[in-house]
Amino acid sequence: MEKRQQQVVESYQRVRGFAGEHPAKGTLSYTSALAMLDDVLEKVRSLASMEYRGREVGRAEKRRQADQLRLLVDEHIRPIVTIARAQIEPQSDVGLPAGLRMPALPLNPSKAVTVCDGMLEAARPHEVLFVANGLPADFLEQFANARNELERLTGGHTTQVGAHKAARSLLPVQLVRGRRAVERLDAIVRASYRRDPGVLAAWRSAKRVQKTPGGAGSRVESDETPVAETPALPQAA
Repeated sequence: MEKRQQQVVESYQRVRGFAGEHPAKGTLSYTSALAMLDDVLEKVRSLASMEYRGREVGRAEKRRQADQLRLLVDEHIRPIVTIARAQIEPQSDVGLPAGLRMPALPLNPSKAVTVCDGMLEAARPHEVLFVANGLPADFLEQFANARNELERLTGGHTTQVGAHKAARSLLPVQLVRGRRAVERLDAIVRASYRRDPGVLAAWRSAKRVQKTPGGAGSRVESDETPVAETPALPQAA
């Protein structure tokens, strides 16, 4: 959650506390507006948690991707290329098969998976030769498993990034709903406490979005200032 969004949520929490301390008077009621605000706060908590979890898990998956890429290059791709190259006689016109050449580094995960597929296919007919030159008997199986693990990690990272982005895009929607709830409460509070300037001052303070002290654009909200403003909804592409 961005800092500005957190400040808006804090203003909604103060509004909720104010409503508990200063009930509506007469036939007026906060019930509907508070139910909406409570729903917003619950959804915001859930989305903020999803956003944080998606971001942190995504970062961890990205680190594991990088580790797996290094393992693939150092323990599988490089040894196969080295052995294949050593089988070509010096000064020979025979070139190294494309599938057994060293790819340009660094590799991104999707490119690495493609390289591994090509190298596995190219190396399989020469399995005996590679084993005779020092690779383990199950080197193709180990290579395929390492390739599959990278693909799995790539899918996991994509899923977490998607969850993070989805939560981030839905937060502004809930904050706009929260603003509508505060606007409804604003009308009821002003009507209930129109003759009590002290309570109205407390209300203005509760619903104001507090900015960082001394920060750019800080302001003091007057009686006529619209209630807690929130970021605009993202526009459709």
